Amino acid sequence: MSTKQEFGPIRSRMFPIHKSELRKFLPMAFIFILISLCYALTRSLKDMLVLKDANNTAIYWLKAVAITPSMIFFTIIYGKISRSASRDGRFNAVMIYFLCFFLLALVFLLPNRNTLQLTTISKFLIEKYPAFIGLWQAICYWPISLFYVNAEAFGTFALSVVFWTFVNEITGVKQAKRFYAFLSMFAAFGSISAGMILRLESIGKNFDESLKFVVVALTLILIVYNYFTADIKANPEYYQVEQKPKKVKVKMSFRQSMRFLAQSKYLIYVSILVTSYGLAIALFEAVLKAQVQEYIKMVGDNALLARVYSNQQILVGIVSILVALFFATPILKRGWSFAASATPVTALIMTVLFFAFLRFGSTLDTFLQTYYSTTAAYMAVMVGLCNVVLIKSVKYILFDPTKEAVYIPLDEETKVRGKAAVDGVGSRLGKSLASILITSMATTFGGGDIANIRTPIVLIIIAVIIVWLIAVRNLGKLKEEAEGQHEAEQKATIKMQASK
Repeated sequence: MSTKQEFGPIRSRMFPIHKSELRKFLPMAFIFILISLCYALTRSLKDMLVLKDANNTAIYWLKAVAITPSMIFFTIIYGKISRSASRDGRFNAVMIYFLCFFLLALVFLLPNRNTLQLTTISKFLIEKYPAFIGLWQAICYWPISLFYVNAEAFGTFALSVVFWTFVNEITGVKQAKRFYAFLSMFAAFGSISAGMILRLESIGKNFDESLKFVVVALTLILIVYNYFTADIKANPEYYQVEQKPKKVKVKMSFRQSMRFLAQSKYLIYVSILVTSYGLAIALFEAVLKAQVQEYIKMVGDNALLARVYSNQQILVGIVSILVALFFATPILKRGWSFAASATPVTALIMTVLFFAFLRFGSTLDTFLQTYYSTTAAYMAVMVGLCNVVLIKSVKYILFDPTKEAVYIPLDEETKVRGKAAVDGVGSRLGKSLASILITSMATTFGGGDIANIRTPIVLIIIAVIIVWLIAVRNLGKLKEEAEGQHEAEQKATIKMQASK
């Protein structure tokens, strides 16, 4: 039954969830709010710490030489856990690990980073090989680097892998069409909450204090999740969990999982989507972060970093809610391919606007200072911030749900192993490629300055988005075929159960 038949025109757009489904939807939404809160805080904190203490190129050296190997390591460990643990076991293992690490970072690593950092050796290396200053600073500030790696891993494994795997397993294909965009809308409240936390005066003085909220939120996630899943097992009739055909599980090593991914055209296109987003947004944010750091140094107030990231998280949350309420349903009704194309199209338009302002914004500096008491440097940061807000808002409301929806018609083995491989490696691959491009171009012909390589960055982003759109078109066709096969299997299962 379609949404149009089940609800009136206003309810269909605003909240197409049945009252009988709230027992399933609301706990999922609450968990998603908490995970999104943790993700927004840790993601902001990792950038704030690096931009405060080190050169911005340290971020891209970390992504180039540390993030991808770390994600491969985490994927191997998760693969081993997934072969021996249940869905709930995997979820709890991942959340407990990050709870322990962020607690360690709060009470030991970050408060003592000045004592733990490798100042002597880094100074020696910087003097001998100054071209690699970002790499040496990443090594010098290793407590921050270790936190950066784990914050990246949290976004992949806690959010993309275990949470969405859980949601996919208890949500049917028809429910997903109504649930997913509005589930992401609730996650926007987590982003807004993170932004409000970053506005606190204590956070502006000591960025590390934000981890207290992360530790509390992770504890609540574990409590709510285990109560929720226990209730599902005790009262399955209330949750309308779709009975999916059982598949024989095949044990696979990490290399076998990668080979399995490479042999599936379906998963290759999914990985292109994930890699393209990671590559495009990382290239875009590289220029923005350099602009932010330049402005902070100009003003001389590190507390502005917290305000910049606070504004970003709040605006992302607000715009995401507006997109979900007024645009998500009409766009999703146009079909998967149309909805999946919204993010790359938005990224293309906003990237062109941002770089156009950077190219010509300096000519407005005198006018801005005279009539608005501001500078082109500040306006460049604000325009870039607005661009990130729009791109990520569309990503959270449309890209994430459409990406997760492609896994639903797949068999259990492809869903679990393929999703871990795509999310664990594909997303990091895009960001690592961006880091390699940035560091190599800046060193080779940019004079070590990202501002000198803006033109090639724009051209690369445009090329990536074109490939992204082609992958969306081809994956849309394969998805329709997979959904037809999935529905046929469901009908066969129902007939088999009825005949018993």
